Amino acid sequence: MKDWIKAGEIASEVLEYGKNLIKKDKSILDIIENVEGKIFQLGGKPAFPAQISINEIAAHYSPVKEDFSIKESDIAKLDVGVHVNGAIGDNAVTVGNNKELIQASRDALNEAIKIIQIGTKLRDIGKVINQTISSYGFNPVKNLTGHSIDIYEQHSGLSIPNYDNGDNFKLEKGMIIAIEPFATTGIGMIEEG
Repeated sequence: MKDWIKAGEIASEVLEYGKNLIKKDKSILDIIENVEGKIFQLGGKPAFPAQISINEIAAHYSPVKEDFSIKESDIAKLDVGVHVNGAIGDNAVTVGNNKELIQASRDALNEAIKIIQIGTKLRDIGKVINQTISSYGFNPVKNLTGHSIDIYEQHSGLSIPNYDNGDNFKLEKGMIIAIEPFATTGIGMIEEG
């Protein structure tokens, strides 16, 4: 369990560090390189490449060759994963001008965490996320989910929905999960692209 805790602590510290790097005119590649360097500095290893997704790109964007800078009007999502001996800490933060949209996602995460215990149904997690995001006038992204995590396995099979999808599977003792609420001004579905 100590490796899970250590991975989570490092991921949390790195996320806060990275959040403070996201500023107007900052290079995305520079931010990513600094974030990943901080992971190593604190004694972890990246569980996946650090990612910054901008505006309508909901998640999972890693700049490789093309670099660009943050604009003042951008909404940026930083996703950081850290592993310590295979135990993974996965977290993300959104920064930008749409404070209400960002707060809807944060509150959805906090409300979902409140109901997590052995026996909680996946559909109930999704229901709480949906209700919270909808109370702000936004929609949850339905085809992006949280997930279970296992040693050296970022997505270990279980999907944690952002709406009541009817899944009656109950959380079991010892499960590690990532809850990932996504709020949008759109219809709540992303397109691959």
